[in-house]
Amino acid sequence: MPRIYDCRDYSAEEIIELMIELYPALEHRENRRRIYVGATGNIAERLYRHNAEDKVIFCAQTAHQNVATKVEALAHDYGFNIGDVKWGGNGTNSYSIYVYAYRITRDTIE
Repeated sequence: MPRIYDCRDYSAEEIIELMIELYPALEHRENRRRIYVGATGNIAERLYRHNAEDKVIFCAQTAHQNVATKVEALAHDYGFNIGDVKWGGNGTNSYSIYVYAYRITRDTIE
């Protein structure tokens, strides 16, 4: 299981900025399109479904589903891959308080 940062006191913008700060290569926008960002209520299950358990670069717990949803939508504005942008990502539910990011490879399932 990857390290989960406690970001319950962070805004969506601060969470995105923390991820970029922790991974300096992400300072360059062109590197972000190969990083998938999502929100979930169960990180282990979601990473398994994406076939990304060994490709995760960031996980954080947010204070509320609204923050996690905003992180996912805001990630698109920052140049990250969030899946189906028509819907602002792949959707969340009331249990979706975690955000995660992983490197997209030919083995991952977005």
